[in-house]
Amino acid sequence: MTTVDRRPDIDDRLERLADQVAEIADELRRQREERERWRELSQDLVPVGAAALEAVSRELDRLGDDVNVADAVAFLEELARALPTLRAGIGRLQALAELAEEVTDLAGPMTESLIRRLGELDDKGYFGFAKAGVGVVDRVVTSFSEDDVRALGDNVVLILETIKEMTQPEVMTMLRRTVHTVREDQAASAPPPSLLSLLREMRDPQVRRGLARVLDMLRSAAPPTDPEHTTDEHREEMPT
Repeated sequence: MTTVDRRPDIDDRLERLADQVAEIADELRRQREERERWRELSQDLVPVGAAALEAVSRELDRLGDDVNVADAVAFLEELARALPTLRAGIGRLQALAELAEEVTDLAGPMTESLIRRLGELDDKGYFGFAKAGVGVVDRVVTSFSEDDVRALGDNVVLILETIKEMTQPEVMTMLRRTVHTVREDQAASAPPPSLLSLLREMRDPQVRRGLARVLDMLRSAAPPTDPEHTTDEHREEMPT
């Protein structure tokens, strides 16, 4: 009974031992394969390394006294210390390259839209107008001196106020009527009105108002008179 019970336990141990031996054999085989690969790699690298050393030696012999071995070693040490900085710089360059690529992708549609818009403006005549405007500015610059420009700057407020008053609706309406009347008179071939017809027109209140406005305009266009002279004239006109 005891012998029968122990037999399965022994079989289990033998199976586990066989599994462990198989694992060890697999590990030894992998290590042997790794050694074989490294040996093959070393066999391949030895000629390459020898050729590289020979080339370096040949170049050093060619340079002669221009290159010092100590300087070369110091350079390699500085290069090794600068590797983190170089790595960071390469990372920044990669980020800039990615940014430039994204900007290029975005600039393509924007450039096409800008070119299309400029074509539309050219078709509408904006560039021709700007070219003609440059010619006008050139004429203005060549026709006026610095003193004229300085005087214009001194009176620019008065000019703007005058333009503001001229753009009032009633003033513009009066100017429009005047221009229309002048055009009709130029186009008409009728003889000039007689003095009697003019006197009849004076009976019209609108004509009298217009005449009063013209007289006010003429009075405002006259130069200012001397106050003393005006006083003397009033005294002469006064009855004694």
